[in-house]
Amino acid sequence: MDRTALDWLFSTAPQALAALVGLIFAGVAFIVGAIDKQVEEDDSREDICIAMKKQIHNDMKRLFWLSGFSIILDLALLLLNPIEEGLRFSFEGKFSLYLTLAGGILILNAVTLVYSLWFIATVANPDYFSKTVKRLSLLEHGGDVDVKDFLMEYIEMEKALRALPIFEASQDGKQWTVSEMLKVLKYRRFLDARDVDDMFALNRLRNLIMHGADIQHVERNMYDKVKKYTSDLVVLKNKL
Repeated sequence: MDRTALDWLFSTAPQALAALVGLIFAGVAFIVGAIDKQVEEDDSREDICIAMKKQIHNDMKRLFWLSGFSIILDLALLLLNPIEEGLRFSFEGKFSLYLTLAGGILILNAVTLVYSLWFIATVANPDYFSKTVKRLSLLEHGGDVDVKDFLMEYIEMEKALRALPIFEASQDGKQWTVSEMLKVLKYRRFLDARDVDDMFALNRLRNLIMHGADIQHVERNMYDKVKKYTSDLVVLKNKL
């Protein structure tokens, strides 16, 4: 491999990587828009969709760092090119630091390309939503309370929440979502902020279960909390 071939290789690689990352960014913007549309159609997907977007964002950051590092090294290799005419790879020749660096950077470019293709295949997978649900469900610790008992108590908590006079009807006539009602309780300080945050956690757990998470049992403290907040909401209703 002579100097001309290496110059062509390391001048073409950054252009190709930059173009690929640009196309991926455009595709991700479309996918994120589709995720937001899912939330508009079903607000119970909100927590899961937020987790999806966070994962996409983290993967995109890795891709940008990896591709940016690769492009910078490609250009630096061109600027520092000390190869003489006629120099070739040879097991019989002397050790060449430049050719060693060139080989390492070439491997980095290949890794960047493979990671880019993996990222595309991951976010474009029709099962990305269900895989995200599965990943989130793994974060939930098992307990001794059957999930059906938890859901029954959650229904009672939601009924008590909707029974509050301030949530009789929204301004546009649509029914309040649980997240919207909890935000109102928190920012208008009807309940302690920490209690409302706990109710948000209960709502996230319920949404995971309803969207297919493999959760058979929940922790006892989650079950106790949902019963406690049902009682607290009944007391709050009598005060309003």
